[in-house]
Amino acid sequence: MAVYGDRKKLFHSEEDIETYFPVLKVIFQSLDDNAPLISESKQLGKVANSNKMVAESAKGLSVNLNVSGYSIHENRPGQAYDQSYRTVGSIYVKKPVYHWGGLKAKSRIAELSAEYGVKKTNAIKSNLISQIKSEFMELVLLNFQLKLAKDALSLSEQNEEDLIKRKELGFATELMVSQATIEKLEQSIKIAEFNRLLISKKAYFKHDTGYYNEIVIDIPEKFESFYNKHEFGKRIPQLVGSISSENLEELKSQISIEKENVKIADSNLKPKVNLVGGFYQDQIDLPNKADSVRRNNLLIGVEANWALWDSSYTKGMKSLALAKKRQFEIQLESNTKRLRLEMNSLQAQMFNLAKQIDIARQLVSTANNRFEKSQLEFDINQITYVSYFSSKLDLSKARLSLIQTVFSYFQVKEKYEFHLQYPK
Repeated sequence: MAVYGDRKKLFHSEEDIETYFPVLKVIFQSLDDNAPLISESKQLGKVANSNKMVAESAKGLSVNLNVSGYSIHENRPGQAYDQSYRTVGSIYVKKPVYHWGGLKAKSRIAELSAEYGVKKTNAIKSNLISQIKSEFMELVLLNFQLKLAKDALSLSEQNEEDLIKRKELGFATELMVSQATIEKLEQSIKIAEFNRLLISKKAYFKHDTGYYNEIVIDIPEKFESFYNKHEFGKRIPQLVGSISSENLEELKSQISIEKENVKIADSNLKPKVNLVGGFYQDQIDLPNKADSVRRNNLLIGVEANWALWDSSYTKGMKSLALAKKRQFEIQLESNTKRLRLEMNSLQAQMFNLAKQIDIARQLVSTANNRFEKSQLEFDINQITYVSYFSSKLDLSKARLSLIQTVFSYFQVKEKYEFHLQYPK
């Protein structure tokens, strides 16, 4: 099974569009280096890791150094006015010992954010792969429509020429010729529009993928053979395991964060114990002398800080965390049910599209038989060019409808599979 962005394929490889268009595999393998969205998502991880580093630092050792210089002017009773210079230095060390889980909770919040950042980055890549497949199928379909439009234009031109000749022989009217000319011009307009859309969508595709090499979007014979014979809808995984989405994973992360915020609030009005140490200098006067002496002092001990009252701030923070936690839990329950309903809908769509593909195949077969008979009858002048032209267009429309339905099946399958194997 192919794996892109840590995403395992649940469906048979025959139902992967990249099996028939290998250029997609090349594009997927280069997404990390080329796709702008992936480059942007990588920064999410860096931001989360930086926040984690900041939170972890609160539990660590902090060291402060202070050096001061003073010019001191003293007016001592019974003595001359004295002026002296003094420099004082100190170094202070602090290490949190016990904060009732508050610092650990802050660190855990940063860790949860980092974990979610990794999941989100993987999900962005998987979503981008699905988007690229969809965009690529649109390009293939547009290119196929353009070819059919060009074929139809060629038939329109031949029809116009045939009617002009028949008009000269008295077998057609000026109105019939005018109608043929209108159909030819309308077909030319369609071709121009298909060209415009193809150029525009190619530009967006190149930007999204960062892949600027030429891509082949002609439908290969291998793919034609596949969609004409493959049994669609036979290997659709059932909803027996867990499903997820970016929204659900974010809600789970937020619930865990609010649990930690409750711990932080609980710790606010409890005594915080820190290990402290320091070295500092001071200067004192000597007894019965005008001189002073500088002292070096070393301090080592335990510090306890206890916030006794904060005007309901802690109570409010805890109440807010509990309320947000419950809000996220309700949203998670509701969105999980909604996602399961969506998955059931996607599954039903795949079964329905599989049936539509079978019907579309029958339509192609019928249209092809009609075209072959029309061609034989036209060759022996039993039908007009208009009838032959009509049978050719109907065959083209039937082939286009079949490919559109197959691509719709692929796109629905991608969404279904994505939620079944959401990046963990």
